[in-house]
Amino acid sequence: MKKTLLVSSICFLLAGGGFKPATAPVSAEVPSANNQLVSDSTPTSSTVQTKVELLNAGTEPKQELRFKPQVNAKQTVTLTMNMDMTSSVEGRPMPKFQIPASTMKMEAVVTQVDPNGDIHFQFNYTDADVVADATAQPEIINAMRSTLKKMVGLKGTFVSDNRGQVKSGNFVLPEGLDPMTKQLLQQVSNSLTQLSAPVPAEAIGKGAKWRVTSSLNLAGINLSQSSIYELASFQDNVANLNVTLEQQATSQALNLPNLPADATMTLKSLKSQGQGQMNIRLDAAMPMQANISVNSNGEMSVKGANNGKETTVSTQLTMQMALESQLPK
Repeated sequence: MKKTLLVSSICFLLAGGGFKPATAPVSAEVPSANNQLVSDSTPTSSTVQTKVELLNAGTEPKQELRFKPQVNAKQTVTLTMNMDMTSSVEGRPMPKFQIPASTMKMEAVVTQVDPNGDIHFQFNYTDADVVADATAQPEIINAMRSTLKKMVGLKGTFVSDNRGQVKSGNFVLPEGLDPMTKQLLQQVSNSLTQLSAPVPAEAIGKGAKWRVTSSLNLAGINLSQSSIYELASFQDNVANLNVTLEQQATSQALNLPNLPADATMTLKSLKSQGQGQMNIRLDAAMPMQANISVNSNGEMSVKGANNGKETTVSTQLTMQMALESQLPK
């Protein structure tokens, strides 16, 4: 059971990379006794290189897409994640178990729009829970619910440019978190930088395609990612996008919280592919709707310092993410 929970935790950490590459450092902070914000760690997500490349400008009429939300514009966002994982140890299949679906709700508000178009907004999580599932093991449900509930009250701020690329951000972690929970919450918070679709600088029309490539560090893992967006339609400041993505990581050491002191873990390989659709409004800071499906295949090895024995664990993860956003009436 402990090995199963550890593997599922790793998959949960990796799951945050499904929408798009993070485009800026995001710092984590904890409240001090006098309510001042004190830096708690180095940036948890940083981009080595990010590039937006126009592949096809599409058909006429064309125009430059720029986000222009109003100050005090609010959104209520609900994110639902469904994951299904199979794994094997040394080539021997482990019993398949059902990972219960999770839902997270947050509120976001635009606090400032600069003359150059930069958008400042703040967010806070108002609810997080596990969807009841009679087929899931109670131990897994309770462990996930305990972690997710700690997200309620998590808050932070972000700044993005008017093309949807996050420039900076920070979030405030609750006090008293264990290392594994802290890393999980950091990764979920970092995923906020991924809930947008950066658009090209050039004017585009229906059928336009552009590629966003990035090298990034996600939960301590160095990854390369490529996402291709296609403008399926655009009318009345509303764009519908088709999205495909690929993500991979080469062999590297993993430094995970709660890993036994006499053990070392190595990620041998990780490859992910996904596709889906997004609906964005140029007068909103976050997408109105998104549905993304991702398939990941990973291989890890765990080696004990005492006996030197290496155990290889292979995982196959299927994940569906659905985002729904509402504006005040």
